[in-house]
Amino acid sequence: MNPRNTLWCPEEGDCIPCVQVMLTLGLLEPPALGAKQDGGANKIREQPKGHPKKIPRTHIFLMAETYSSPHHCVEVEVWLPYDWESQNNSLGSLQYNCFPVALSGELHLRVFMWPHYHSTGVLQVMHHGPDCTWPKATDAIHLCQVPSLATSVGLQSAILHVQNVPKGLHFKLWLYLNRTDGLQGLDQGTPKLLTGSENVSLPISQVFPCLCFQVWPKIEDQADTPRTHLCPFANDQAALARAWAHSRLEVHTSRGSLSCLVSAPCDLQGELVPCWRMEELACHPLHPHLHLVLIPNEPQEFPRLRPHPNLCVQVRRNGSTYLQSCLQDDVTKSQQYLLFQEIRDTRGNLLVQIMEQGTWVSPAQVLNTVRRRRLEEDLRNSIKLGKCTEVWQEEGTNATIFWACSVEHYPRTYWVLIWLITLLGSCCVLLMLLFKKEAVKGWFKILKEDYSSRGMLQGRQVLILYSPDHEGYERVVGILADALTQLQASVSLELWSRGELGSLGPMQWFHAQRHLVLQEGGVIVLLFSHGAVASCAEWLGWKQNFPRSAVKPDSTFLASLNCVLPDFLAGEARATYIVSCFEELLPVSEIPELFCSVPVYPLPSQLFSFLLDLAGPRVGHKQRISLKRHAGCIHKSLEQAAHECQQKYPS
Repeated sequence: MNPRNTLWCPEEGDCIPCVQVMLTLGLLEPPALGAKQDGGANKIREQPKGHPKKIPRTHIFLMAETYSSPHHCVEVEVWLPYDWESQNNSLGSLQYNCFPVALSGELHLRVFMWPHYHSTGVLQVMHHGPDCTWPKATDAIHLCQVPSLATSVGLQSAILHVQNVPKGLHFKLWLYLNRTDGLQGLDQGTPKLLTGSENVSLPISQVFPCLCFQVWPKIEDQADTPRTHLCPFANDQAALARAWAHSRLEVHTSRGSLSCLVSAPCDLQGELVPCWRMEELACHPLHPHLHLVLIPNEPQEFPRLRPHPNLCVQVRRNGSTYLQSCLQDDVTKSQQYLLFQEIRDTRGNLLVQIMEQGTWVSPAQVLNTVRRRRLEEDLRNSIKLGKCTEVWQEEGTNATIFWACSVEHYPRTYWVLIWLITLLGSCCVLLMLLFKKEAVKGWFKILKEDYSSRGMLQGRQVLILYSPDHEGYERVVGILADALTQLQASVSLELWSRGELGSLGPMQWFHAQRHLVLQEGGVIVLLFSHGAVASCAEWLGWKQNFPRSAVKPDSTFLASLNCVLPDFLAGEARATYIVSCFEELLPVSEIPELFCSVPVYPLPSQLFSFLLDLAGPRVGHKQRISLKRHAGCIHKSLEQAAHECQQKYPS
């Protein structure tokens, strides 16, 4: 039995899909006169009058069933002359035209003979009807004549272009978020009626990877019509970064355990990892086995993990942290705790390890502890006295146990270091007194002049945003940032903050640095490269004119575009932003025109003007002369580094 899809088209009206069934008939063995079949029926029935010989014949039944319509049953009687002779056992074929089937519907086919033969059973096939992607259906079936959908992304909105609407037909359009917990409709979930070609606009803040569209014809008394689906942003990196930016992680206690909830617009992939936050605000994962697969928009609980003020939860994916939330906002203002673990090895020995700067070490390796030789004994005594809190216990016989003890019981000291610094300072003062008076005056004069020029950027908050194209480019960026640091500016740079980025994630790290810059009246430097230009083009939807960016979705630069671009569009960028590039690595003409509303400085040719803009209007005449001398030294370093980068990475 071989079914295939075809069309049945009446002379007037719409075509409908149907299934044509072809049966191949054959003879397994020559018929024997007088043989008995199942049920006691004779093969040989009465032949028609005037027929000279007995005629073997059988009845073939074909049944076609669907879920939405009554089943069809066709009976065909096949006669075979007794004197039939052939070189093979083929008897030809039997074709049925044709059984109606719904679009994307199922048709259950069964074929059997009566009387039954032991050598032939029941043939069964579940056949699937065509959908609107079938080439023959597009022009012949009215239900499949739907408008074409295309999308374009602008600065503030995305536009769905609905085109080629068939005349005389109305359609419904539904915008929704495709999530496993249910389809969530936008605009109050009400489908939009389309009567012709139209451009539908929606805010850029609603463009996520799971944003999809459905369109279907509006037909009276027919609710279950086929729908055309389109999810154009499923692989869009800017949409993915926007989804992470609109996600939120909540951590709280529930029945004595730590639970969390990730509210996200889409089904984001990742894992929940509990971590321990130290004084330096870096958060370190507790145990490799302690993690959960992220299920957005559903409460999740860590078994056997007890709440503690130093506990946080991170949402991680591919080694990067996207979200972090803690039970206590500021751990530095509360009591500090020492985290250690007890591990029982295969021999039954109990080992103790303490977390120091994110690494598990033995008590003998703990630095700056007066009683480190007795630290392990003190920890065990604290557990017996109830001064420590059990944080987590692993399942199994050789279970790992985490304990948290207050550091007040294990005082640290830095007196030796303080005495060394005091002694070294006294020696320096004595050496200064040995110099001649004139030499001391000259030395102080040089020191004063140098400090005056270096102090022009003192306390100036500078956030440098760049695209980490490759190691060579990051080296040039690092030289520029180091030069600004030498001028006593407070520089925030992704290259220097990888540890903090791993804990907070790029979006939270950028928001924290941007808030600090705005609060202190600082400057945000947009440092453009080929990767930065490609990222902006991808974010703005200019993919047809620019090469696709190779920047990862967890890049700080790509995450910052969600906040940087609105500032430029609103005309609020001039007071906060400076745009720059290394002219040997990127011509200044390739910087997008949108960002040219603020001062643009190609480096190192306009380094002096760049430094003056960073310093602000408070620079005096003498400071300008001294700063120009420093700019000359920085110019040479940047020029050499950019040239080496161009030679090593010519593309």
